[in-house]
Amino acid sequence: MLKSQGIITAITWIGLLFSPACAEETVQTEKTTIFKGQKDETTQIVQHKAGTPLAYETLSWETDMDHAFERAKKEHKNVMIMVEDTRCKWCKNIKKGALSDPNVQDKLQSYILLRVQRSDKKTAARIEDFTGAIPSFYFMQPDQELFESVVGYFATEDFLSFLKGIEEENEVFDL
Repeated sequence: MLKSQGIITAITWIGLLFSPACAEETVQTEKTTIFKGQKDETTQIVQHKAGTPLAYETLSWETDMDHAFERAKKEHKNVMIMVEDTRCKWCKNIKKGALSDPNVQDKLQSYILLRVQRSDKKTAARIEDFTGAIPSFYFMQPDQELFESVVGYFATEDFLSFLKGIEEENEVFDL
């Protein structure tokens, strides 16, 4: 009996050593592509190693509010501010989902993007209407006038609709 328990223990330890939990972590996301003239959608699983940049991270994010608004004035663009926290589950989800979507990213090209940590009280206090809820998105003109805001997590399609609505409603403020 002791010999069989020893074997089971050894097998358990070997299993733990070679289990996927000890292996390099990979993250899977689905990507749906529709080619012009093609009726069917092609869905592929995109895998990347944990720690490699998601599409969200390839966007040009400012972290300094003053610099972001200076750029907005120079480039004649509005500013989208995202207030987040590194430990926020919904912030991570929207980054992996909606903010990594190519269609959303195309819409975001018309903005100067600014990322603010909720823990940065000095910068967060400068955002009109910031309640402390995250993720929060604020859309401002280069003169820092707020024209739209929204709080919470959005699925990709919903966030894209929201951006299209802002665009239609405000015609992205022809600057």
